[in-house]
Amino acid sequence: MKTYTLITGLLLSFILSSCGSDSATDTDPSIPDNSQEVSGTVQVIRGGNLTAQSSTNTRGMVDIVKDQQNRYFVRLSDSFTTKFSTGTVTVYLSTGQALNLNSQGSFQLVSVVGKAGEHFFALPSKPDDKFTHGIIWCGAAGIPFGFAPLN
Repeated sequence: MKTYTLITGLLLSFILSSCGSDSATDTDPSIPDNSQEVSGTVQVIRGGNLTAQSSTNTRGMVDIVKDQQNRYFVRLSDSFTTKFSTGTVTVYLSTGQALNLNSQGSFQLVSVVGKAGEHFFALPSKPDDKFTHGIIWCGAAGIPFGFAPLN
């Protein structure tokens, strides 16, 4: 029984470490920063607080916002952080709190995020109301790092 617990613990550590650094402030220059500067005031359309998953310290808010030029963005709040903020940490919009990458139409890829803090990721248009959650996802391990209901 002890061997099984040890092996399970080592496997979980390996999977989590494949998503990147332990430091929320580390940046990886190979990760494109698709976030944009947004000036002026923005209107929050929907948003919610992140709930951490997979033993991460993910926190902050995910909002869908509109700027003064009627452009839509997904905003991660200035308090956004995750234990593994480099590597393949990705932001999605989803039809539920569990991301299902095998179900076309149930998600919208937003961007890869490479560091903690506030980000604005441009959307092509106002997202469909069917997207009820923001998801923080580790692509390398295929596990959720957090979700936020968009109310």
